[in-house]
Amino acid sequence: MTNTPDRLPIWRIVAYGGLSTPLAMIGLPLSIYLAPFYSGEMGVPLAALGVAMIVARFSDVITDPLMGALSDRVRTPFGRRRIWLIPGVALLIAGVWFLFRPPGPVDVVYFTIWVSVVYLGFTIVQVPHAAWGGELSKDYFERTQIMSIRQVFTLIGLIGATALPALVLSQKGASAGDVLAALSLMMAALLPLCALIAFCGAPEPQTNSAEPFVPPWRAAKIALRNGPFRVIVAALFLGYVAETFRITITLFFARDVVGVQNIGLIYVYYFSVGLLAVPFWGWLAGYIGKHRALAAAFSIVVVTNLATFGLSHGQEALFIAIFMAKGFCFGALELLPAALVADAVDVDTARSRQRRQGLFFAFIGMSNKIGQAIGQGLSLILLSAVGFQASGGNGPQEILSLKLLYGILPALILAPAIYLIWRHRLTAQRHAHLRDAIARRDLEGSAS
Repeated sequence: MTNTPDRLPIWRIVAYGGLSTPLAMIGLPLSIYLAPFYSGEMGVPLAALGVAMIVARFSDVITDPLMGALSDRVRTPFGRRRIWLIPGVALLIAGVWFLFRPPGPVDVVYFTIWVSVVYLGFTIVQVPHAAWGGELSKDYFERTQIMSIRQVFTLIGLIGATALPALVLSQKGASAGDVLAALSLMMAALLPLCALIAFCGAPEPQTNSAEPFVPPWRAAKIALRNGPFRVIVAALFLGYVAETFRITITLFFARDVVGVQNIGLIYVYYFSVGLLAVPFWGWLAGYIGKHRALAAAFSIVVVTNLATFGLSHGQEALFIAIFMAKGFCFGALELLPAALVADAVDVDTARSRQRRQGLFFAFIGMSNKIGQAIGQGLSLILLSAVGFQASGGNGPQEILSLKLLYGILPALILAPAIYLIWRHRLTAQRHAHLRDAIARRDLEGSAS
């Protein structure tokens, strides 16, 4: 593509998006391998893990809005977003190391402390990084391109986070603990490298003054007064609850219902298909609109969730086919919401004359993380309530309960999100009028 003065060089977008690779490699093991390791190998009860994950995640109600406000206000010679990579990356590396490599027999207190450190480090990196991406361009379609490239790097990270476990689990006697230990070493190498490339290579748009500090309660009021943003928040909250619920118990479903021995290899197929599908979702978003493309992806996910309920032991090929159909939608579920949020923030800019990307991306991040906490914690609590044993040896009643929890309940949670996102009203045409109004006002302000 030929660059114009108004468009970013691809290499700068790549420098920005590359950080998504190690961030994705951290997030996936938290959902898939932590519960089997700490419950099945370390002996921590499933219900206790579920409660700990919810408690640790709900700290984001404070840290995400605070991080958004700080990254909007702080001014340094290096900008207001990238500077947070330094403390955030340091915390993430320490948290991942101790969470993924416990020194010996540990309890739920140890788990809660270090999973909280990981979540805090993730917030310090992710909130400014997401706001930074929303500021790289003001164009409706280039924002989709930026988020598409970021999503490519996310999927590369997810493929790595599944290929390495697949390799480890192919070794005789390997366990979830071995997977986490290998991933922690990869994180220690990749995370600082990708952060350095983003810090040095990605541009950060300059602003003339710090935005006024907004207390968390007022930030919530500002965010939820924005109609398009409110729809996105509700739809994504349901999406994160549903998908995190399913992902958290995927290993148990694959092992005990279908008889899959190496779920890591199947996740390689899943994310590889997702990577190949990114251009399709970018094209579809341009053709029918981002919100309708996202609604289509949600619809496919609901159908594939329901289809898993009919699976039985030995149907690994069918399980893989359904999993790959779900993987086809993964790119849409990551790239389109970020672009939609960036567009919705312009509604606030038009009203307030302020550029509060950090506030809005912090709020959506907080909402999504609460959804993840509910999905992750609730799935483990409900599994424990039906008598499911993480170490295996479950009877027909426990297996049926697992199938209901994996295939039916997530579909029921996600279905209302399709209706919500389909009704989203900030189309490309309306966004273009909005950007024109903001540009005219900015021009008038600079001339006066």
